[in-house]
Amino acid sequence: MAESLDVQPALRVFIALGEIAEEARWALAKGLRQRDQPLPPAEQKRLSLALGHLSDVREGFTLTLRASAVSSLSELRDLVRHVLIDWSWLSELGLSWQGGPVEVPTSQVIAFAHATTALGVLPHLPPQLITFPSSGRTYADIPVPHTPGELLARIEELEQVVWEAGERPASDVEADALRRTYGFFEASAWLVSDHLRRMMH
Repeated sequence: MAESLDVQPALRVFIALGEIAEEARWALAKGLRQRDQPLPPAEQKRLSLALGHLSDVREGFTLTLRASAVSSLSELRDLVRHVLIDWSWLSELGLSWQGGPVEVPTSQVIAFAHATTALGVLPHLPPQLITFPSSGRTYADIPVPHTPGELLARIEELEQVVWEAGERPASDVEADALRRTYGFFEASAWLVSDHLRRMMH
């Protein structure tokens, strides 16, 4: 019984990830259809929720990063300088070194684990699942991030593209980065829907 109490909140977080990903994909698709116009407020709101999700992904990355996962000293230096020296993320998460109750960052860790899985699945999505409007129905050319530095760079790209797509027309957003971001949300939404479909059978 105690196990089911722990699983239910995690499952709700997982389902919410799928909904956010699908909403973001929908907003990006609308932007691609009307390339030279800014998105209407409803789609901007969808992308704002996606930015919140990507903030959780970044926090999950920070919380789970281990030095042993970094293969080069220069990458470790860059990560320390870029992520670990700024401890303001602790207070943003409601965490403190000064005692008192500490909230377990379940949603951030789940968001990060789900994002890394989506990035790994992305190049392998079958053509019938791909809705990005282009002649080639594949994401096979999109590389999977293999190092923490590559992963952080991709997270930052996702954040940048989602922010830009909410602020300006899709024609002003770098095309390859927009395609990678669209594909990420497509893979993310599919992972949730496929898992839920399997649970029902």
